[in-house]
Amino acid sequence: MSNVANSLIDDLVDDLSPVRSLKPSGGMAVAAALTMLACGSVAWFLGVRNDLAMGMADEMFFLRSGVLLMLGIATAYSAVNLARPGVGNLNRGWIWALVTAALFPLTAAIMSMINTPPVEALRPSEGLRCLTVSGMSAFVIGSGLTLWLRQGAPTSPERAGWLVGIASGALGAAAYNIFCPFNDIYYIGLWFTLPVLASAIVGRIVIPRLIRW
Repeated sequence: MSNVANSLIDDLVDDLSPVRSLKPSGGMAVAAALTMLACGSVAWFLGVRNDLAMGMADEMFFLRSGVLLMLGIATAYSAVNLARPGVGNLNRGWIWALVTAALFPLTAAIMSMINTPPVEALRPSEGLRCLTVSGMSAFVIGSGLTLWLRQGAPTSPERAGWLVGIASGALGAAAYNIFCPFNDIYYIGLWFTLPVLASAIVGRIVIPRLIRW
């Protein structure tokens, strides 16, 4: 009996092969490349906002871009670090980035309670385009990150789902931002929050099933 067990163990060992450890830099490179692809696609098919094209972009454009990129990069970095089990330290910088990004919808909500914004300020038709294009970009970025995570062993598929969802939503919205010409806080608080929120929910539901090991 012992010889049979030893033979089975030997057979299993013979089938083993070393697996190259994933480096977070690889996942970040995927996120960066797909974000640049999304930005290029938006610029090609929709164009860029006029003030940006003239080199005189509004301050809100830079503020919005900075917050979205900060949130996207921080959450993407935390997500790709989950691909290596046993690393030990949890990256919590994304929480502070999320708190910072929440200032936009929070400010819009407070201002709406003080003074109800007109429908024109929300621009439903333009907002739906923002949601659609940002969502499409988020899908591309999120798919790339998910495929990369499948090569590793994420220590928490549920957390990875949230993080990839938030990251892809923020980066997708940042890509659309180079075209969006609107700067008022009501529009930003609603239509640049929805893609991140929707992407986070989809990521939490779908991604853990795809990367679970």
